[in-house]
Amino acid sequence: AMMDGVYPMDGEHLAVAYDQTLHLARLVEDLSLLTKAESGQLSLNRVETELSQIIDQAVVRFQPLADDINVRLTANIADDIPDLPLDSDRFQQVLDNLLTNALRHTPEGGTISISAKSEPHQTISINIHNTGKPITDTDAAHVFDRFWRAQEARERDAGGTGLGLAITKQLIHLHGGTIAAQPQADGTTFRIMLPVHQAVD
Repeated sequence: AMMDGVYPMDGEHLAVAYDQTLHLARLVEDLSLLTKAESGQLSLNRVETELSQIIDQAVVRFQPLADDINVRLTANIADDIPDLPLDSDRFQQVLDNLLTNALRHTPEGGTISISAKSEPHQTISINIHNTGKPITDTDAAHVFDRFWRAQEARERDAGGTGLGLAITKQLIHLHGGTIAAQPQADGTTFRIMLPVHQAVD
C-alpha cells in the first residue's frame, strides 16, 4: 500500500535503484575529472616512480576479476626501464581503465597481457593487449572520445560511464605521453608512449 505518496519497493527494485545511483555518481565524478583535465585545472603529483611496481599492483587488483571469467592476465616488464616521473594514483587510474576495458572485450579463455620496454629517443612503451575480436578502424579513431561505445560494447551493453578512455587519454597527455588503440590479428593493443625525462611540476 502507498503511504505518504511513497510506494514500497521490493529487493530487486531497490538493487536496481542503488546500481543506477552508483552509476550516476560515477558519471558525475568522471565528468568532473575529465573537465578538470581538459581545462588544465588538474595538477599531477609526480615523483620518480618504479613502473613495474605500479603494473604489478594493477595485476594484483585485476587478477580475481580475470579469474572469474577465465581470462589469463600476464605482465612482462623489461628490467632496464628507469624510474619515471609519474603521479602514481593517476597512473593506476590509467591502468585500471585500460584493464577494465580489456576485460570487457576479452572472451572466456582469452588473454590480457601488459608489457613495457625501453624505446629509442628516451621513450618507454606500455602495451595492454587483449585477445578477441580486433577493434575496428572506426572505433580505434574514436575510442577516446567522450561517451563513445565500441560496436562490440554497444551490442553487449557492456556497462561503464563511457568516459574511462577519454579520461585515460587526458591523464596520459598530462604525463607528456600519447596513447593509441591498434587492431591486431588476434585482438587489440592499447599502446602508451611516455617520455623518460619530463619536467616535474
